[in-house]
Amino acid sequence: MVLASCLVAVAAWAAVLPPRRAILVSFDGLGGLDLARRIAAGELSPDGFARAAREGFSAERLVVVTPSLTAVSHASISTGALPQATGIVSNSFHPAGAPPGTLTDAFEAESRVETLWEAAARQGKRVASLAWPGISQKGPRTRTPVGLEFHETKHASILWTGPKEPPTDARVALPLGVDSFAPPKSIRVEKEDPGRPLALSFVALDTTDDGRRAYDQILVFDARGALLAKARAGEWFEATERREEDGGDRDVLFSRWGKLLALAPDLSRITLYLGQVTRNRARPDDFRRTLDRDAGVWPASPDALFLTGGHHDAASFVEQAARFSRFFVRAFEVARRRGDWTLLMAYQPLVDEAEHVFLLVDPRQPGYTKARAAEDAAALRQAMAAADRAAAAYLRFAEEGDVFFVSDHGQRPAWRSFALREALRRKGWIKTAAGEKGGAVVAADSPADAAVESGIAFVYVNRAAPGMSEESARRLARDIAADLSSRRDPAGAPLFSQVLPVHEAGARGLDTPNSGDVIAILANGTVASGAFLPRPDEPLFGTPDSPGKHGYGPDPALDGVFFHVGEGVARERVPAFRAIDVAGRIALRLGLEPFGAPR
Repeated sequence: MVLASCLVAVAAWAAVLPPRRAILVSFDGLGGLDLARRIAAGELSPDGFARAAREGFSAERLVVVTPSLTAVSHASISTGALPQATGIVSNSFHPAGAPPGTLTDAFEAESRVETLWEAAARQGKRVASLAWPGISQKGPRTRTPVGLEFHETKHASILWTGPKEPPTDARVALPLGVDSFAPPKSIRVEKEDPGRPLALSFVALDTTDDGRRAYDQILVFDARGALLAKARAGEWFEATERREEDGGDRDVLFSRWGKLLALAPDLSRITLYLGQVTRNRARPDDFRRTLDRDAGVWPASPDALFLTGGHHDAASFVEQAARFSRFFVRAFEVARRRGDWTLLMAYQPLVDEAEHVFLLVDPRQPGYTKARAAEDAAALRQAMAAADRAAAAYLRFAEEGDVFFVSDHGQRPAWRSFALREALRRKGWIKTAAGEKGGAVVAADSPADAAVESGIAFVYVNRAAPGMSEESARRLARDIAADLSSRRDPAGAPLFSQVLPVHEAGARGLDTPNSGDVIAILANGTVASGAFLPRPDEPLFGTPDSPGKHGYGPDPALDGVFFHVGEGVARERVPAFRAIDVAGRIALRLGLEPFGAPR
């Protein structure tokens, strides 16, 4: 289904006014039913999502496409088309006809039908993107005139505990106005690398004149010895550095956030977190520089280091997530003041990031205890409150134009993983070889392979395998489907909620060559793993990499949210609104002609 066929259906829902400006904000991972419950329970303020529900058109659920994955849902929201039309069936998928093991990053892939931002540009309207999934800024079809790119940095973060040896006296002159009542001590955390931005060193001070040697603060210096920040135990700090050039960009501001988690007064134990080195990637250059000045530098996603290795620092994780959310709001304010756009498409990953790690609600989930569940539920409430504050900030734009809130999916708890590719290997349907970096990789002559993502798997037959005819390929696909359909979980229940050949997947919107030959949707509580196990006797069932998951088939608990606030918009609450109708509603408000033709 493409958008042109949806416009008639949505015309009755949108009051057609003269073309106006609009913002579309996606709150990744925000489930409609969960949000409604939290609003009813009084967990959120009256100024955010509750205001959007009071003042405009909204739905209890945004019915998302299958599978409920970020790239898939955003492609359909952006086009009004199902995955079988966009060709984007998973966050990473095997493109039809490619060699085994080949995966395409769906966040950088081009939709096979025209997108909302392309249609707006074709009709003379400018679009701005603030990290909207699908607008990667990589190519002509995935680029906007004003844009902030969502990116992951190559610099690793550090969670350091030390020192291994007693700190030495610092050979540094303290800045004017900075005193220490004990000898300043040098703390070396990283190897010196003056060529890398924000290679930091640290000095511990005793700032209290009480006759005791008790260190209570650190100073943060760059490679040239310039003081960048100060921090006490429990405090965050930001260090910044400007460089003349980076990757072809001039005048680039870098940032690095850190937190002093613990500082023993005698320096016997120090715990320090150092985040990734980041920068803004935005276009045009004047927009990037204005972001640097007024919004700050891309602070990076919340770090799983706070929740791994026996370390469960939920507070620091949520503080990072909330900082990321505030950055996106400030970036919107910069773009709002700039004003050279008709449609702005923005992104808020906060809820998704939090639910993946904090959705610990079922005793069957690994690590579940009542105490940990209560702690994680409190962290989720804080994340939801931060998202609600962001919603309140965006709603201030309602005085200037329309405000649309959507989300791509909700989440549900997972308590086991299933090594699907390993299961197919043990049946002889996947052939592996030794990888260059160790471990097993799919062999070029493998009869089949599978692309897995959370709650769904796409199995494809390698028609270039030796002796593989079309008849034998169809027979192999039937055998694989029968095998997966027969599998049971440890309790004896069906492992998959649905296994179907791709030519029968039209009802799920997945009848496309990019879906492979067999589509397998897992049952509640189980996620697919693409790992190959080291030993043939290892159990196929294991532990999921996070407690919160999505990417399954139709499920009201996985549906998203929809709100529309604007002049002349009827105040109405409906049970459900389809994700594939969002683009049509926006198009009508902006006065766009029908679009969504194949590209």
